[in-house]
Amino acid sequence: QDEVWEATEPLVQSAIDGYNVCIFAYGQTGSGKTYTMLGDKTNQGIVFKAITKIFSAKKETETRSKGKATVSLSLELLEIYNENVRDLLAPSAGKGLKVTSNEVVGSKIVPATSSEQVMEILDIAQSRRCVKATRSNSESSRSHMVF
Repeated sequence: QDEVWEATEPLVQSAIDGYNVCIFAYGQTGSGKTYTMLGDKTNQGIVFKAITKIFSAKKETETRSKGKATVSLSLELLEIYNENVRDLLAPSAGKGLKVTSNEVVGSKIVPATSSEQVMEILDIAQSRRCVKATRSNSESSRSHMVF
């Protein structure tokens, strides 16, 4: 996890600096994509480390501005499954959402005030993903999650 984070951290910094960034895990079933991105309580993945870095940058920006600037963060979690986009933050995410050239119409966006809150929301979203057992993974995610 540390080696992957070292390679990924500059991309997270670029996002903080205002650039559009995409980090995508690719590989066959059971290769560790979800673990690399999410990790666990003892070995945190890219997402947790990125969230920690982003909230640290938020605090640093607000502190340096001496109260003249506030940074607000929001969260949107989507799932792409069978060519449909579902909102993982909506309690009943059954119907697919409409996607335009640069946004998802009708998705739920929630304010994020702490890294702990983000991780709680991420846990809820993760529990709503489509999963199916395979020979190599008893809870294989059958979709792509967009964070």
